[in-house]
Amino acid sequence: MKLERPVVATAGVASFIAAIAVAGSTASAGFVSPQLSVAVAVSGDAPQSSTSTSGFRNADGSYLYDGSLTSNSGSSWFVNWNLTGSDTVAQPGSPSITTNFAVGNTGDVTRTFQILVTYAAPVQVAPDTGYAWRTTLSGVLASNNGGVASLVGLLPSMFQGQINGTGVVSNNPSAASTTTASFFGPSVNDYAGPIPNGPNIATIGYLMTFSLSAHSTAVFNGLWAGTVSTVPAPGAAALLGLAGLTARGRRRSV
Repeated sequence: MKLERPVVATAGVASFIAAIAVAGSTASAGFVSPQLSVAVAVSGDAPQSSTSTSGFRNADGSYLYDGSLTSNSGSSWFVNWNLTGSDTVAQPGSPSITTNFAVGNTGDVTRTFQILVTYAAPVQVAPDTGYAWRTTLSGVLASNNGGVASLVGLLPSMFQGQINGTGVVSNNPSAASTTTASFFGPSVNDYAGPIPNGPNIATIGYLMTFSLSAHSTAVFNGLWAGTVSTVPAPGAAALLGLAGLTARGRRRSV
């Protein structure tokens, strides 16, 4: 699968992150492949992004996307990904995206990384609906030259789950400094509540923000998933109760 060539933005990191938005989808190999966007902003380098609407379709209806971005100024960092997004047509009401990232800092100084993933996962949400969301995050940290590797989550968090471009849950597992490969996580956080900018879901995604020491690599694994379940609204429940009382009253009068 081929991704479009990275697009170099000219705005600053903050405006670049705020400007990334994804909408719509494109037919690919006879199927509708939702659009995925990966934006990477690294301190000391120009922000970049990659967008794909040609994910490989798995047998279960999910779509697999992979790609990479590297530094524009001397290959001092790399970001590789292999992401799986649920097809909300095949799995109605259950949008999700699985996280698999390898991030390397091959330079001589600590760098700050911001990685924004946005996935088009349209869900038509009924007014009488409950929402349950879960984020999990774990990974491995390693030094590439026998030194001390360090990974630190920064504001808003190492992993912020987003719905319609708004953060709703944060996940910040501890990552100890190490001279050899060190596992961190798993860390699990849940969210239950309304859909921001709703009522419908247009996109899900997450923002990863962290610093990574020189000559170090971090491999992230995680999941951002939602389950939308229909529940009676308070008014509807009251009407159902009243109908039951009325029916029982009629039976007694017969």
